[in-house]
Amino acid sequence: DTPAGVYVYQNTFVAGDTSPGGPVSNAHLRNNLFLGTGAKRPVYQIDTYTNYSTSDYNGFDTNGGSDNFAWNSPPDGTAADYDYTHKLTVRRFPDLKAYAAATGQDRHSVTVDYKIFVNVPKPDRSDPQRLYNPEDMDFRLRPHSAAIDAGMELPTITDGYAGKAPDLGAYEFGQAIPDYGPREMP
Repeated sequence: DTPAGVYVYQNTFVAGDTSPGGPVSNAHLRNNLFLGTGAKRPVYQIDTYTNYSTSDYNGFDTNGGSDNFAWNSPPDGTAADYDYTHKLTVRRFPDLKAYAAATGQDRHSVTVDYKIFVNVPKPDRSDPQRLYNPEDMDFRLRPHSAAIDAGMELPTITDGYAGKAPDLGAYEFGQAIPDYGPREMP
């Protein structure tokens, strides 16, 4: 919690809210997917002690309601870093367009929903204790989804992407799914 110098690149987040936790400093988010569950709170909230934290080229679902985005930071024009003793300026927005216009963040980002995936149903908020089997989910992108070619090149991270630009989220369309965890050595 409260890290400084954070890079959040090329991830897929499915949660009620997708804030990274406590306040961060010097955080930079690119090529991520943030999908909500319908909770009446921001699907994306950043609390940052620095006005040079950035977010762009991401894909966002919404949670419904009127406060889908929150960017809480020092007052505009504050060059120095804040710390826990200072109150952050709270900014909340109903949609991506209003959030991007007011903060200058996520100007190249897009709106998405669960239909971008091959098989990932929206979590059922009426059954919060339900456990989902990861093997039943397929987070690969569907052809022609808004997340394809919507990212930016990130050297050493998006190398080998297919198409005009990298895709958003953890998996590049048309590429083999990475092999995670232990594996046998040849």
